[in-house]
Amino acid sequence: MRHPRHVTQWLAVLSAALTGACAASLDPAAQHGAAPPTAAQHCAAAIDTQQLELDYDAFDAAGWRELLARGCTDQAVAQLEAYRTENSARLRPDQILEMHFHAGQALAMSGHDQAGIPHFEEARGGEAEWSASVDATLAFLRRDAAALAAARARYAQAPGASSMRLAFIDGFIACPDQPYVRAVHCAMAH
Repeated sequence: MRHPRHVTQWLAVLSAALTGACAASLDPAAQHGAAPPTAAQHCAAAIDTQQLELDYDAFDAAGWRELLARGCTDQAVAQLEAYRTENSARLRPDQILEMHFHAGQALAMSGHDQAGIPHFEEARGGEAEWSASVDATLAFLRRDAAALAAARARYAQAPGASSMRLAFIDGFIACPDQPYVRAVHCAMAH
């Protein structure tokens, strides 16, 4: 079962992604004609090996989310994949599924919806609530309204379903033509 902490962290990452997308317009250098630093200038190319030694909860709350908030999508995904590979023997199956989900989420939140699909596919499985949520995400990214409606119905009936995650799914339904990062908030805006 997913803990509310994960939903709260997901909201924080989504907010950071939206904030990062708007940062260039608020950058003082950009306002004075200077080009703002590129995301690549804020992103470390190497994997942070110290983070690979963290326990799962500490890792999940830190590094990859910070990279994503700075616009370092490729590095965030690489950090997730390196952690999963390095720690596969000690990770629970639900943690491995969640890491795949986060990799897909990082890509989708950064406007790379289609690149996120293989990661979301790897996140399938687990409990009914989790499975329906992942299926809803995949249906949205594939623009499959019937599959999205079916996944929403399954999610609403699943033990452990959260109203916040249901609102995300309802956002996909309310804004089917929007990018992931916008659609996930649509039901909250209406």
